[in-house]
Amino acid sequence: MGRLYTAWVIALVGCAVSIYFGEILWVEPCRLCWYQRMALFPLALILGMAVYRGDASVVHYLWPFIIFGALIALYQSLAIHYPTLGVCKQGCSEPIFSLFNLFTFPDFSATGFVVIGLLLLKKSNCSG
Repeated sequence: MGRLYTAWVIALVGCAVSIYFGEILWVEPCRLCWYQRMALFPLALILGMAVYRGDASVVHYLWPFIIFGALIALYQSLAIHYPTLGVCKQGCSEPIFSLFNLFTFPDFSATGFVVIGLLLLKKSNCSG
C-alpha cells in the first residue's frame, strides 16, 4: 500500500500546485496545462479513494489518465525547450516558472506522471 499512497501524495501535490497558481496567483493556464489537469485531478481523487479503501485493483483503470497526462506534458516540454517547432501558439515558449532556467512546470508534470506510472506499474505487477 506504500506505493499507492506515494502515488496519491504526488498527485495531490500536483493538484495543490496547479490550484495555487491558477486560483491564488491568478496565472491563466494554457490549453495544454488544462489537458494535464484533466488527467491529474481525477487521478488524485481515484488514488485517494483507493488508498482509503485499501483497494489496489483500481490501478488498472488509472493508466489512461497517466498516459494521457504524461504525453501532453512531454509534448508541452518540447514546445518550451524547442520553441522553433511551433507546437504551442499560446505562449508556451515563455514558461511562467523555471527552476535553474532548466526545469519548467511541464517538466515537473511529466516527471510526476511518469513516477506515478512507475509506482503503479510495480503495484499492478505485484498484485497480478
